[in-house]
Amino acid sequence: MKTMQESSSTPDIINKKLEHYCAYQERCTKDVVSKLKDWNIKDSQIDLIVKKLKEENFLNEERFAKAYARGKFRANKWGRQKIAFELHLKNIPGVLIQAGLREIDDKEYQDVLTRMIVKKKQEIKPEKNLNVREKIITFVNNKGYEMNMILDILNELKI
Repeated sequence: MKTMQESSSTPDIINKKLEHYCAYQERCTKDVVSKLKDWNIKDSQIDLIVKKLKEENFLNEERFAKAYARGKFRANKWGRQKIAFELHLKNIPGVLIQAGLREIDDKEYQDVLTRMIVKKKQEIKPEKNLNVREKIITFVNNKGYEMNMILDILNELKI
């Protein structure tokens, strides 16, 4: 298997491929660096390439954090805690993580959590209802929702 370095080593070709990679979907620096390492690009070149992508606004960590938070919430129904954790794993600074989380509307967030709780309650078999509350809490907490919010909604729904 040829590496990017062997098959097309000119900086222009590498830059074009990365511009397309970043334009197709928002990326973070960690993703781009990982891609470049997969292509066996030298560390000295990686720094220059990343700097150029940032200067040309193909790579923007704040824009990535906002898009990531919106996407993971809407598509995967992740809670703020899980989104923040995953952004942290991608080496996104805390200030940008908070900016990303502010993209999630509080009312929509609460509505999604409420619907998830109601749906999960319906999925639990009636004969195994001894731990319904615990199962619901575990499920939505694993999705990254805050415990105080979960308990408030459970009490409101009398579950």
